[in-house]
Amino acid sequence: MIEFVLSKYHGISKSHHEYRQLSLVFISIITCTVAAAFFAFYNLVIDYYPSLFYVDFVGTLIGLFTLLIFLRFRYVMLASFILVLMVTGICLMVILDLKNEANSLAWALIAPVLSVFLLGFLYGSLYSFLYLIVIAWFAGSNLGTWQPAEWDFDSYITLIAIYILLFILSCYYEASRRAAQKLLEESNKKLTILATTDPLTGLFNRRFMEDLLLNSKADMFIAMVDVDDFKSINDKFGHTAGDEVLVNISRIMQSTFDTDGIVGRWGGEEFLIAMHDLSAEQFRTQMSELLKNISSHSFGVDRPVTVSLGGVRHNAKEHRMALRSVDEALYDAKMSGKNCIKLADLA
Repeated sequence: MIEFVLSKYHGISKSHHEYRQLSLVFISIITCTVAAAFFAFYNLVIDYYPSLFYVDFVGTLIGLFTLLIFLRFRYVMLASFILVLMVTGICLMVILDLKNEANSLAWALIAPVLSVFLLGFLYGSLYSFLYLIVIAWFAGSNLGTWQPAEWDFDSYITLIAIYILLFILSCYYEASRRAAQKLLEESNKKLTILATTDPLTGLFNRRFMEDLLLNSKADMFIAMVDVDDFKSINDKFGHTAGDEVLVNISRIMQSTFDTDGIVGRWGGEEFLIAMHDLSAEQFRTQMSELLKNISSHSFGVDRPVTVSLGGVRHNAKEHRMALRSVDEALYDAKMSGKNCIKLADLA
């Protein structure tokens, strides 16, 4: 319901950065207005107390007016401030009227929590401090004059109502905090994916692969894969067809290596494969299988699609040298007729 109301009147969804605060203001207005209406009814019907009935009745009207300001005019800060003033005014009137009877001083606990929630830490703390001065002065000026208060039904209702109010506000605040934290974590995951993923193929991007190579603590085999005559594919069949070729090659590489290797797009029509825990012969076999899988695949263009591949053993301490070696091996594969493998330094 809260999401529906905020979507209708404020035009925001749960993912909006203001949703948490607006939902907290909305639930606070509803809770405090309902509480004021309940006590207006209580002081009129159950325990007839005209002066407090009028206080709670006016508080109910102010609560409804605050709801109007919040929903109709969208003045969030103004609505928050009016609500805090309304709650503070009712609590002060109750305390001034009852003094320490019926545990009325417990109503002083509502305003500090509400003011910090609705007005923020700075303004809420300042408001609470001023409110504390008033309460402390009033209670302190009656030291030695107030008699012990009787524990009666009114005292019981007062404590239960205050507990419920604080419990509702605290629970909703915590729930909204957790929801906001969850949204933040999801946003961070999306940002991480965007920062490390190639948008066309869905493979890891060059930044991720570079970090992987530089931070690897163990030796690995890497292979640079380049699509043969890719420019002619783009020129003859268009860039859309070229993109489809790259996407299909990406899928073939992923299915070929599954969990045995990490595949990334290095740039353009070049891909990088990193593999751990393999012997040189196993690496050579895997690369041969990749060439076979790509050359035998139908890419939907009126010509065969093949790749050339260069491979080398990689060590993070000799990263740049390994990249130069794998580029040279790839160049040798291109010069040797393409659609073949050239591996270097695999001993």
